[in-house]
Amino acid sequence: MQSEKDLLEQSPWFDAEWYMAQYPDVALCGLVPAVHYLRIGECLGRRPGPEFDPAWYLAEYPDVARAGVSPLLHFLHHGETEGRQPRRLEAPSLEHELWRQHAGEPDLSLDALHQLLHVEGREASYAAWALARWYAWRGAWTRVAELLAERDHALVRSLPHGPASRLLEVDAHTRLGQFPQAERCLQALEREAPEYHDTALARSNLLAACDDAVGEPKRSDDERLALINDIWRRHGLAEVKIAHSDKGLGLGLGLGLGLGLGLDSLVVSQMDPCDGGVGRPLLGKSGSYEVGEGLVSVIVPAYKAATTLPTALASLAAHHGVNLEVIVVDDASPDETVKVAEDFAAGDARFRVLRQPYNQGAYAARNRGLSEARGELITVHDSDDWSHPEKLAVQVQGLRLNPEWMACNSHWVRCSPALVFGHWRLEQGWIYRNTSSLMFRREVLETLGYWDRVRVDADTEYYHRIRAAYGGKALGEVLPGVPLAFGRAAESSLTAVGETHLATQFAGLRHDYQQAARAWHRRAGSDTRQLYLSAHPEKRPFMSPTAMLP
Repeated sequence: MQSEKDLLEQSPWFDAEWYMAQYPDVALCGLVPAVHYLRIGECLGRRPGPEFDPAWYLAEYPDVARAGVSPLLHFLHHGETEGRQPRRLEAPSLEHELWRQHAGEPDLSLDALHQLLHVEGREASYAAWALARWYAWRGAWTRVAELLAERDHALVRSLPHGPASRLLEVDAHTRLGQFPQAERCLQALEREAPEYHDTALARSNLLAACDDAVGEPKRSDDERLALINDIWRRHGLAEVKIAHSDKGLGLGLGLGLGLGLGLDSLVVSQMDPCDGGVGRPLLGKSGSYEVGEGLVSVIVPAYKAATTLPTALASLAAHHGVNLEVIVVDDASPDETVKVAEDFAAGDARFRVLRQPYNQGAYAARNRGLSEARGELITVHDSDDWSHPEKLAVQVQGLRLNPEWMACNSHWVRCSPALVFGHWRLEQGWIYRNTSSLMFRREVLETLGYWDRVRVDADTEYYHRIRAAYGGKALGEVLPGVPLAFGRAAESSLTAVGETHLATQFAGLRHDYQQAARAWHRRAGSDTRQLYLSAHPEKRPFMSPTAMLP
């Protein structure tokens, strides 16, 4: 009780003066306000202050109600960092409607959010954030900078909680070439969130933008690389360096590398003749990552990836501390993809290449690789991404140390080929869970089967299928907030264009698909037999939008 009392008294969400004024009987009972609230007031449905509504919180978040815990203590310990709201606000609801209307008529929601900018407190704070990231998606960076400049970042109760809004402000000024303003915001971000690794990426972006502005695009390459390496070094992970030629990657493909820092010019800093010549023993902050002899199968679906596949394969070949097999599945590419893959496999026995007879889509290609994977553990690597040389071993170690995990993910960050970082819709930061990094035990394959044969989003469905079958504690994350992969941001990808854009998760193809998938998961309940999906099912277990089918 003492620790909980101290927590309440130090919290902005418990207002002792307001509480005693609102409930005069508190002064008569002889208890200090915080103790009275914990022992009596919350049970009576009373509010701890004007900004927290326990009844609303329990109704809005039924998982808290089911747990039978104090709503205020839950919010203080978990809810606030999870992005949960302390009371009903109009701005988040309006933002939700705004994104649901992304392809239609969003003007009414936009107008209502603009009106909330004139309301005191949290409504205005959240409205500015909601509008800023909407305009960021639209590329209206001047509007973004103006909206965020008006927010009081120092306000304890500002929304959203955390450094994301400051990061977006840095990004806006950087993109606008307003470098002094970006630097001031960046320094504030570094003071406010010293362990927030997105800050280093934002400073790297600022350096790159300054270099481009003066016509010296490679001037800060070493400093930018040091910022990125520092993130990994702080967690005991290997650093990387810039290759001076394509031979530095061991490819010999005449890619014209060595022109500066970029996604396609990263190589491992230190190489030792151990682990089959792949790399040095893997060390982390907590000691040695001693990975067992169990095989890890990595499936790489590839289509028209001749220019990006060398980077993906080289990053996999450089991995330390894992017994590795890499299965590249060419999805009937019309370019030199299969030749690139076969040439690479000819020089590394851990790699092999499968060919699809005709183009069927990424998940059909994944399933082809899954049917031939021999690994104790299985994961996927996209053909245009780059992975840190210890990503796989860190995930293997996570599964070894957590036997209750059936699968785990690592985190990543999206970037341009020139290593300029960002995200299409900012949440808590640019670094977030990499759905494609899902590494699962062979038991998952035997129990749940294959990915759904659709064009997009089947990795998200598979993740939630595992959750439905085994429970939330069966899914883990390793080194959250540390980017263990760089995802190449391509304007032509299925996540960035047309009817399959990521915005359709709010309304459209992705939303409809996931709703139908979750309904299937719920119907199956605890019967995992009903959640099994073969590689070529005779009948779909749930409806999918026609445009998502291969």
